[in-house]
Amino acid sequence: MSFKNSPIGVFDSGIGGLSVVKSLMESLPNEDVIYFGDIARIPYGTKSVATIKKFTEQTVRFLLKQEVKAIVIACNTISAVAKDTVLQLAGNIPVIDVISAGTKASTDISNKIGVIATPATINSNAYPRAIHEINPDSEVFAQACALFVPMIEEGFTDHPALELIARDYLAPILEDDIDSLILGCTHYPLIYNTITKIVGDKIKIIDPAITTCKQLTDALVARNLLNNNSRQGQYKFYVTDVPVKFQKIGEMFLNRALEQIEVVSVE
Repeated sequence: MSFKNSPIGVFDSGIGGLSVVKSLMESLPNEDVIYFGDIARIPYGTKSVATIKKFTEQTVRFLLKQEVKAIVIACNTISAVAKDTVLQLAGNIPVIDVISAGTKASTDISNKIGVIATPATINSNAYPRAIHEINPDSEVFAQACALFVPMIEEGFTDHPALELIARDYLAPILEDDIDSLILGCTHYPLIYNTITKIVGDKIKIIDPAITTCKQLTDALVARNLLNNNSRQGQYKFYVTDVPVKFQKIGEMFLNRALEQIEVVSVE
C-alpha cells in the first residue's frame, strides 16, 4: 500500500476530538481516519504534566503501529503540555494540533481575541502564550466555561438553561470588545448556534477543528501525501473504555452512525 493511502491518526483524551473527525469527513472525504480516545483515563486536565506525557507517548506509539501518515492532536490539554512528546515520536510525519491551528487563524484576522475553554486549558495559559508568540501585540481575553462539557454530554445542546449559562460566561469577554472568539474546547462546536446567538455576527468565531483540518490539508499537499483513491474514506475508532453513553455522544458529534469501535489497552 502506498504511504499516500495510509490513514490519518487523530487522538484525544476522550470523545471531544470527534469534532475534528467530523471536519475531516467533510474536508477530506477520501482519507481513511483512525481515532483514538483514552476514555478510561479522562479527564487529563486534572493530571500532572508527567502523567499526561506518559499517556500521550503510549497513544502515539499505538497510532504509529497503525502506520498513520499524519497525527492530529485533537485535545487542547495535550496540545498545551505534551506536543513536544508527539513531535519526538512522530519523526518526519506531520503533526497538527488544535491550539496552533486555532491561534494562527485568530491572529490572521484579529488583535482582540477571546478564548473560551475548560478551566484546565485556561489555567495552562496555552492560548495566550501561543497567540503572543505569533503577535506580541494581540490582546487575549480568556474565560473558563466549566459547565459546557457536562451539559453537552447530557445532550443539553439546545436547552434554554445552556443559553442562560452561556450568556453569563460570555458577558465579561464581550465587555472587552473582542473581535474574534476561539472555541478552545473540541466539545464547543456542538453549541456553535447558541454561542453565535449570544455574540452576534460582528465577532468572528474560530472553530479550531476546522482550522486544524485546513492546516492538515496544507501539510499533506506539501508532502504529496493526499490519498489518491476516489472511494469514501474508512473510519476506525479505538477507545480504552466504552461508557454507556459513548455511542450516543459520539453519534451526536459525527451526526452519523458510529461504527467499528474497538476497545484496546495501550498501557
